[in-house]
Amino acid sequence: MTPTPTPTTSGGRGRGPQASLPALATTGGRTGGTMGIAVTGDFPAGSIEVVDASDPADIRLRLRPDLGTEVRGAYHFRVTGARGRAVRLRILDVRDLEADRLAGRDGYEDAWTNTGPHVSYDRATWFRVPGTMVGRDYVIDHVPSHDVAYYASWAPYPLDRELDLVARVQLSPRVRVETIGTSVLGAPVDLLTIGEASPDTRVCWVVARQHPSEAMSGFFLEGMLPRLVDEHDPVARQLLDRAVIYVVPNMNPDGTRLGHTRCNGAGANLNREWADPSPARSPEVVAVQARMASTGVDFFMDCHGDEELRCVFLGGPLEIPSRTPRLASLFAQFERAWMAASPEYELGHGYPGGPPPVADLRMAWNWVAERYGCLGVLLEDRKSTRLNSSHSQQSRMPSSA
Repeated sequence: MTPTPTPTTSGGRGRGPQASLPALATTGGRTGGTMGIAVTGDFPAGSIEVVDASDPADIRLRLRPDLGTEVRGAYHFRVTGARGRAVRLRILDVRDLEADRLAGRDGYEDAWTNTGPHVSYDRATWFRVPGTMVGRDYVIDHVPSHDVAYYASWAPYPLDRELDLVARVQLSPRVRVETIGTSVLGAPVDLLTIGEASPDTRVCWVVARQHPSEAMSGFFLEGMLPRLVDEHDPVARQLLDRAVIYVVPNMNPDGTRLGHTRCNGAGANLNREWADPSPARSPEVVAVQARMASTGVDFFMDCHGDEELRCVFLGGPLEIPSRTPRLASLFAQFERAWMAASPEYELGHGYPGGPPPVADLRMAWNWVAERYGCLGVLLEDRKSTRLNSSHSQQSRMPSSA
């Protein structure tokens, strides 16, 4: 059994339920009537380490690793007291992440080039400002318009917003909500059942947020779920006449609350746990697989986001050991239908580096397809907006996901 790690980080910066919050890093108190600037990532879903905030012209920060790991990449922090003042926010040593890039991406700009953070004053409306690579560091120059400004690698989809979505959707007579398990740190893993199971209906499963920083999957569900329960939508009515849909809106509630990039409360990357999950390390996957065993699966989709892809990407079960021409045909039909429904998707863009000769069955969509002989699909929404794009301020906002 793998022991559950205590949710703390080096230097005593607590993040667990009983951990005390550290003092804010500030530029000092009031001087000549000027408010001191404070920087912190210590709030729900926040993530940053403050190295030195004493100089507004050079506030030095560092990406915070996921609990018990060296996995880094996402950030979400707030700056107070900088209204109308130029601040330089320097995230140190992001070039170290180059070693973690996936193979076959030499022709793609990395997650830090020609892009910038999402910024919000009210945590509801987000916009982008430029970020620049300066040597090994990522530098954000900004003059906030209000006293409190939030900066994030992508607009977060917080747990409260997810709970509000589930609460609204459950008012439909088409929906049942239940807790099918708990996370490493004891958070509920919820399952929505939409429609009625019968011998004549197909069984469809959709899961999201295995990687908590890929928040666009939360916004995707915010569009999908209300449409499914809209009694006046003829497409939704016809779909639910033919299928029952099981949705796990958040596979990784611990990682979401802790502001993690990829891992859960035990430091496990859940999308590498499906071949051999354990109650201690990946109870979230154990719970979902147990429920799948009772329902069966005819279709599965796992919702993610990618920092570097230029368009929405779909992956299919084309390399699993039991692959068949039937599965290849089903995936091709699904791709064409998806492209017809969404101009964000384009045919002909394979995953960078090409497919592996044999599928990795630790990954959800491959494992489900192999176990149930069904179509399993990976949905990768694109996270990046290139600031040299003509639509850089409008595209890839939450409403686009």
